[in-house]
Amino acid sequence: MNHWTAAIDPVLSRALKAHDASIAEHCDRVASLAVLLGKAVGLPQHDLAVLTLSAHLHDIGKMEIPDAILCKAGPLDATERAVMQTHSVRGEAIILAHCDLSFRKEIATVVRHHHEHWNGGGYPDGLRTGAIPLLSRILSVIDSYDAMTSPRPYHRIRTHAAVLSTLDAERGVKHDPSILDAFLACRFK
Repeated sequence: MNHWTAAIDPVLSRALKAHDASIAEHCDRVASLAVLLGKAVGLPQHDLAVLTLSAHLHDIGKMEIPDAILCKAGPLDATERAVMQTHSVRGEAIILAHCDLSFRKEIATVVRHHHEHWNGGGYPDGLRTGAIPLLSRILSVIDSYDAMTSPRPYHRIRTHAAVLSTLDAERGVKHDPSILDAFLACRFK
């Protein structure tokens, strides 16, 4: 895992920051919170390391999304949304591009599936419940939380209470109920 940290994470993170600093900052915040949630659910050290790197790189595929879509101030139309939804598969491909790195397949899998929904309504593969990798389920909750509590071109920042209410409404639909319960027990603010 040290090889990943030393060789890849700083390079890809720097490239992402150069492309869009707000995405890089989001990834950093998500990584910090993901580690806390990972510890709360009792992940072993190896899985915490994979989760951390996956969180840092989960939006790396957005580097390949056209700025007209990525930075659009209003809602995306169906075609734009379909392009945006390719970012997780694009991220998987970027991570897998370095063939001789250990754990790249684990990290790429987490990145690919971080937008799957508990009820099967997510993307890219429509996985549901336990078929979604555990680390992707953890990342999904943290990613959603940070996305709603941070400024975006297409929405205003929501209050912590409003975000918790939204997350609770997504229980069993978008998010794994047990992971969401662990998140709520952590009392992130």
